[in-house]
Amino acid sequence: MASRLTSLLRSRRGRGDDDDTLTLPVTIMGDEKRSIKLGRCRKPSSSSLVKYILGVGGAALMIFHHGKNKGPPRLRAMTRTYLRHQDQDWHKWSRHDFRAQFQCSHHLSAGTKSVPTLEYWQTLRDVYNSEVDSSVRFDDPVPPTQGYTLNENGAPPYYAKLSPGKGRGLFASRNIQEGELVDGIEGGTKSFMIFTTIDAMRRYLMALPEPMACDVLEWTYTQKIVKGGPPVLVVVSDISSLMNAAWDDDADPNVMPKDKTSSMLLYATRDIKKDEEILMSYGVFPGSIW
Repeated sequence: MASRLTSLLRSRRGRGDDDDTLTLPVTIMGDEKRSIKLGRCRKPSSSSLVKYILGVGGAALMIFHHGKNKGPPRLRAMTRTYLRHQDQDWHKWSRHDFRAQFQCSHHLSAGTKSVPTLEYWQTLRDVYNSEVDSSVRFDDPVPPTQGYTLNENGAPPYYAKLSPGKGRGLFASRNIQEGELVDGIEGGTKSFMIFTTIDAMRRYLMALPEPMACDVLEWTYTQKIVKGGPPVLVVVSDISSLMNAAWDDDADPNVMPKDKTSSMLLYATRDIKKDEEILMSYGVFPGSIW
């Protein structure tokens, strides 16, 4: 993982804009299956550009410049692709700006969001390979719907389902003893998607349709992958991203790092019963760099 971070830091400038567009089948949390254009596009010819402007430009003005944020996700994704190649202000957008443009307040407030499918996780990974780092291989034998390979016993001791009042969450798949490692691998797992620059994160978000971009904004956190190294933005492309924090006054975190700092290893602070929700404290992470 350290060598992977070094490779990313050496290629901060990113790739050129002459890559082919990536077309992927996408099933978005139970929505109907469809193909969505993702990634970069070749520069269009003058005639095709005129047709594109006539067909999509009006919608782009309505959706983005007038702040209406109307229209289906497919149309908004097409509009964002067009804006990318017109060098619009998305290069300067903050996290809040992305949330507003993608209507994330509506998506994140939906209490009945489905647990992401295998295809959903795979799409996030494919777009990362297309937009950020093509050398990363997500080759963990444990599917992202089960987490990742934690140790010789396989996946972590939890499963994902809807959590009452919290949306999606993680629950113990068996009884867990106090002091047992529940989540995390030093240096990161094979599900890690690392962003060494904010621009790389912006480019990635612009290549995603809603509600994927909103999920990524919710799951992104700052972490030091290498001890003493620079903080980077991290998104974990498996169900471990669904772990909730203990917000209620009557609920305490039942998993925490031993050193109470930014360690990626979370241990059970007490015995956890099977089917009990696993809760952490988001305060263990460093302050966000974005």
